[in-house]
Amino acid sequence: MESSQLLNKFYEKLQIAIARNLILGKGLDVSRLKNILAVDSAYRDGELMVTAGIIWDVEGEEMIKESYIISKPTYSYIPGLLYVREAPAILELVEKIDYPWDLLLVDGHGILHPRRAGLAVVVGFILDKPVVGVAKKLLVGKEVGEGREGPIYLDGELSGYWFKDEKKFYVSPGYKVRVEDIVGVIRLLGGRYPKPLEIADKLARKKISGV
Repeated sequence: MESSQLLNKFYEKLQIAIARNLILGKGLDVSRLKNILAVDSAYRDGELMVTAGIIWDVEGEEMIKESYIISKPTYSYIPGLLYVREAPAILELVEKIDYPWDLLLVDGHGILHPRRAGLAVVVGFILDKPVVGVAKKLLVGKEVGEGREGPIYLDGELSGYWFKDEKKFYVSPGYKVRVEDIVGVIRLLGGRYPKPLEIADKLARKKISGV
């Protein structure tokens, strides 16, 4: 077996181990959210990556700080192993931005993942802080309901929610956030695709175009 295959299997086993020790039950008091950190990454030619983050003031509905880092992707893109590619830069960005936050939003899945440990889970596990994953495509799970929002079940268990803005997006807990808190978080941010993530995405794209 090639070393890359062995490494991929190791990273998958690491996800399974993290999922076994996942903490969601403490919950998040959505009514007390003040600052949200949102992080997203942009790529150029698969050889350069900009990871950008912004601090969003929930009450003022405005960005109060931004930061970014430029790096080379640490790993090839492997479906289901996005965390290997993006988590190192996200963790570095969190340290660099150096500002208090109550919740982290990442562009990737939480527990709506084949091994119940997407990017949001791994980052939250390492940081030991509340993280929510927001993704544009569904990897696993069954959507239920019609209209603008509805639950998603994975193996018969409520594991996240879908929402419809201009397009559908999928939200699930990463760490220290209950599934039941997800709807409250999205409604707090206007019931649409989170504005903080939109801004982080635009910032990452802007910075990488200027490199």
